[in-house]
Amino acid sequence: MEIKAWNLVLFSCLLLSLLASPSSAQTCVSQTFRDNKQYVNCTDLRALSSYLHWTYHQSNGTVEMAFRHTGTTSSRWSAWGINPSGPSMVGTQALVAFVNSSGVTQAFTTSIDSLFPTLQPTDLSFQVPSLSATFENDEMTIFGVLRIPENMLSTSQVWQEGPVSNDQLQPHTTDGANLQSRGSINFLTGQSAGASSDSRTRRRNVS
Repeated sequence: MEIKAWNLVLFSCLLLSLLASPSSAQTCVSQTFRDNKQYVNCTDLRALSSYLHWTYHQSNGTVEMAFRHTGTTSSRWSAWGINPSGPSMVGTQALVAFVNSSGVTQAFTTSIDSLFPTLQPTDLSFQVPSLSATFENDEMTIFGVLRIPENMLSTSQVWQEGPVSNDQLQPHTTDGANLQSRGSINFLTGQSAGASSDSRTRRRNVS
């Protein structure tokens, strides 16, 4: 009887740990978008209060995505990108958004080619057929459609944020969370490292 009771305790502890695991309680699952837009995959990124949502369309080789940065202000820029050369800033193909002095949210692409980038609009190494951004309720969300080649479906991801002054994007800090905002992503399988749980991302039911 004692062995059975001990086994029951172990089973209960295991069940509770599974229910309390980060992968089962990701914030991104409860996030919503305008027009009830939904994505197949989402993940809580581990730094800078950021989240990534995406759907991979194998038929046309595109990734439809949304990057959300919460707890920010209209005087700061937000960015997310992928880097096939590794989880570092140099080489990142980035999507950037900020609110300009007229109160309009702007989004553009930029290729990071140095440790001190100017963050000016440039083309990426892949096509971006659609790009936009919204700033609402202290949240910046970047929406994009990326035409990514198959050899970049499993790659590194980097995200950042920094100040804006007179419509000029200023360098971000180089300590704390800004150094932790990197990891890996597999758009096909949903696997993500650099997420808050460093595990398979949550797949959502899309009707």
